[in-house]
Amino acid sequence: MKGLDEFFHPGSVAVVGASRTPGKAGNTVVSNILEFGFEGRLYPVNPGAGDVLGLRCYEKLSDVPETPDLVVGVLPREKTPDLVLQCSRAGVRHLILPTAGFSDVGEEGRLIQEEILSLAREAGIRLMGPNSIGTVCTSGNLATSIVTLDRIREGGISLFGQTGMFSSGIARWIDTSEHFGISKIACLGNKADVDESDLLEYLSGDVETRVIGVYTEGVRGGARFARVLKDVASRKPVLVLKSGRTETGRRAIASHTGALSGSEGIFAGLIEQAGAVRVGDFEEMFDCARAFEWQPLPRGNRVGVVSITGVGCVLAADCAGEFGLEMPIPASATVARMRESMPRWVPAANPADIWAAIEAFGPESAYTTVSRALLDDDAVDSLVVIFTVIPEAEMDVKRLFERLKEDHPEKPLAAVLMAGDAGMRSQWKRSLETSGFPTYTSPERALRAIGAMWRYAS
Repeated sequence: MKGLDEFFHPGSVAVVGASRTPGKAGNTVVSNILEFGFEGRLYPVNPGAGDVLGLRCYEKLSDVPETPDLVVGVLPREKTPDLVLQCSRAGVRHLILPTAGFSDVGEEGRLIQEEILSLAREAGIRLMGPNSIGTVCTSGNLATSIVTLDRIREGGISLFGQTGMFSSGIARWIDTSEHFGISKIACLGNKADVDESDLLEYLSGDVETRVIGVYTEGVRGGARFARVLKDVASRKPVLVLKSGRTETGRRAIASHTGALSGSEGIFAGLIEQAGAVRVGDFEEMFDCARAFEWQPLPRGNRVGVVSITGVGCVLAADCAGEFGLEMPIPASATVARMRESMPRWVPAANPADIWAAIEAFGPESAYTTVSRALLDDDAVDSLVVIFTVIPEAEMDVKRLFERLKEDHPEKPLAAVLMAGDAGMRSQWKRSLETSGFPTYTSPERALRAIGAMWRYAS
């Protein structure tokens, strides 16, 4: 069977079922491919369409002047078996089927899905879907999604799973609200052929992918999945979000993709033994992904915390242990350095409450002195700095983190922008994250990400 690279780096793409009508899936796929700046050959196919978005439209797949590396088939369910046969005759080896209505809806659909899978396997065609919204590859300037997308920032995080959200709403969320970049996205849909194990194996060898995020509603071939996941997680971080933790969730899965969710306890044990990172939702996945993408792995579980407010210290102390982290007592030399920018009556501790220091010495001096002192301590493996984004605390946060990184490039850093002015928070987030420093909205989210890095590293 063929590999998967043509789903992301094809030299040519044919869209069968291309449409001249804006808003129709067959129009959106062609539009996305053009808007992303695809540099290969693009062939719309649809009898009688004439042209689509300025491109000649071919009557049938066999009229296309070359064998396409990838076909996207935007056709009704009943026409998909014939499409697979057309692909077989044309020598096509990679096919994406966005069409729903197969094993996700009942017995009749399941039988048609089995038919197209049998035809695809006989012809050596790798099939993504059915019920797949499509793929994205930023380095290849490719988006085959049936949902309108804007260009996505390029980076080292790749996402795939049984949800069209990755190739639609989540892609837009990342591009408009976050500052990390994406390498590849794939929607597996009903995963009649290409499944989680296939994508993990592919991304394991993909030099453009440094962190992998997976959403699954249930895996088949559990032994293979466990083996592949363990192998891949030994090479790069794999973040796994699995739904169906409750009976209600498992019933919802059955109506979504027709998948069987399986035992929650067995799956949890499998993830832990493989060395992957289990996450509870998409926000946690991206919290962890940006930390893994931008920061070094911690050498230990001892974290230092510097906070503008006492509540930040208390919240951090409350949740550190939950994530497998410790807050060491600073060495006497560290305490002496911290006191250089702290009133005498303020305890120099970890976590460090520096509000009084900010009032006495200003935010720049207080944050810089205390943060550098804690980070220099051999008992501290990582540092979380908590800000309340108010005019009284305004400072060059990017410069602070650059100095901390210069001091200790081997220790991970994280910033918490805890409340304050929304506009300033957005500016600070952009300033820090475009420089490779992850930001969070609460101490809990930051420490959860640091804890995930520590568990993976250990």
